Amino acid sequence: MLAMTGAGFVFLSMPKAGSTAIQKHFSRHAEVLFRQPPGMKHMSAATFENTMAPWFDRFGRARTSYETVCLVRHPVDRAHSWWRYRSRPEASDEKSTGDLSFAAFAEQLVSGEVPLGTAWNFVTTMKGEVLVDRIYRYESLADAAGWMAGRLGIEPPAIERANVSPSRDGDVDPGVRALLEQHYADDVRLWESAH
Repeated sequence: MLAMTGAGFVFLSMPKAGSTAIQKHFSRHAEVLFRQPPGMKHMSAATFENTMAPWFDRFGRARTSYETVCLVRHPVDRAHSWWRYRSRPEASDEKSTGDLSFAAFAEQLVSGEVPLGTAWNFVTTMKGEVLVDRIYRYESLADAAGWMAGRLGIEPPAIERANVSPSRDGDVDPGVRALLEQHYADDVRLWESAH
């Protein structure tokens, strides 16, 4: 979470969706920045609304004075990135995907054996109401950074990807893609509706 309420926005850091790159370029402008632990860095919109928004309000930053913004990644690409990320040599044995095909990893995601969380749950209430005011696609990282820079009155930075998962052979089979898109159907719709 990266708060710049004085400039009219708070960036919510969805995991594996460009948040480290955004933090790298905008952290010096932040009023509040959570890098660690992961649960604070990647707090959901509901957590923000329930805990941080009242805190900002207490210090004169009414919730109506700023927007929330985040990046969302297509769920198949996000799953593939997690699969690659967990193949790093330093990944714990229980979470390592080093010897696991992407198809097998996808089956673990769908069965719930590997919890990944969803973009839909990140941006909504328990009733399915979208809480985030402005959602950009991961592929539109430069557009999101440009919008943020405009709010801050600075030149848009040349955004470079950060925390990139290692490259790894493993094309996504059409059947696996279809399985994941069906399982993460809400995430697909969210990604399709984003800027």
